[in-house]
Amino acid sequence: MAERPARVVLVGFMGAGKTAVGRRLAKRLGYRFEDLDQRIEAREGSTIAALFEARGEPAFRALEEHEARTLVAIPGLVVATGGGAFARPATRALLQEGALTVWLQCSLEAVLRRIRPDGSRPLAGNRETMRALLAEREPSYHQADVAVDTSRRTPREVVDRIVELIDEHERGKSSVRP
Repeated sequence: MAERPARVVLVGFMGAGKTAVGRRLAKRLGYRFEDLDQRIEAREGSTIAALFEARGEPAFRALEEHEARTLVAIPGLVVATGGGAFARPATRALLQEGALTVWLQCSLEAVLRRIRPDGSRPLAGNRETMRALLAEREPSYHQADVAVDTSRRTPREVVDRIVELIDEHERGKSSVRP
């Protein structure tokens, strides 16, 4: 394998598999795994849903940016972002710094099967809202270095594909998508 990126950052919509894939990918690469949402919950002592309710989305996005700034200086990481983190230009720029960004692309139908509308994900309660959010965020996800469609792949298959893309990217052949 060619020289690996300092960090691999997984971006994409809720339910795309960022955490499940991230844990496996980190183990495969010998990297440490960090989940942006889990870091925020631990630091704030609150769930993401409660933070959204108490402080609002803009305050939450500021917390994401702060965590991204912290992680940008640490090599050997696989980072799973929240679904909206890559949509904010400042946070996206931090996450891209010295990293290979991977869009875990997932069809809306697969997302709707995977995500329960139970309130555990602040923006998932209304299916039409999810449809609109995905459409709004997709242009930012397209700014990732590579993409892997997770709609019909197992986490293991996604990890295998990401490792292939890391090799291709490092050899300068990153134009290949899903």
